[in-house]
Amino acid sequence: MAKNQTLKLDFTKREVTGTGACRKIRSKNLIPVVLYGPDYRNGLPGTVSAKIITPLANSPRRETTLVELAISDGTAANALIRDVQRHPLTRAIRHIDLYQVVKGHKIKVEIPVRVLNAELSKGVKEGGLLAQKTRMLTVEVQPSEIPEEFTVDAQSLEMGAEVFVKDIEVPEGVTVLNDPDALVFHIAAVRSSVEEPAAEGEEETAEVEVVAKGKAAKEEE
Repeated sequence: MAKNQTLKLDFTKREVTGTGACRKIRSKNLIPVVLYGPDYRNGLPGTVSAKIITPLANSPRRETTLVELAISDGTAANALIRDVQRHPLTRAIRHIDLYQVVKGHKIKVEIPVRVLNAELSKGVKEGGLLAQKTRMLTVEVQPSEIPEEFTVDAQSLEMGAEVFVKDIEVPEGVTVLNDPDALVFHIAAVRSSVEEPAAEGEEETAEVEVVAKGKAAKEEE
């Protein structure tokens, strides 16, 4: 459960806002951003390098990777990506919201749960299906201690095995907020949706029985 690496990023303050200004910013290979947080309650508009932030913004770990901002006024701040706005057609990044995190104060983040060796598990080899019900855990943690992910090795699990939130191993200092009894994944037998065909002669026998009963009823009349 390795901790996430940090991303160092230059943050240039900007005075001009609005659609037109943001369009010009993007034409210079920059991304308009706003930094919010305890020290920036009204929001601090700025720009960052599109080349540097885009890989993180497109990553599934964008909300758990700490960003170290070197602000153009000489100050510094740590932040997390909180929202990425994209063009509805091209999906190009148009704007990013950053949220300041303060050392010594725990933050709430979502951490992915990854299942290892699913195809090697005993239950799957026996024909079972591993179904994952919970893919993210919400945790409280110090910004510098954010785990990259939680992992569970399924290789030794048999058919019918169930793994719950309380079974996930988490590092010291990390508090999981999910229901401890919530199901993370299980290995279940696969039920066939196709009915087995009747044995040869069964349909014919059934039809004969119906006809015979009909004849008997007439004879009784």
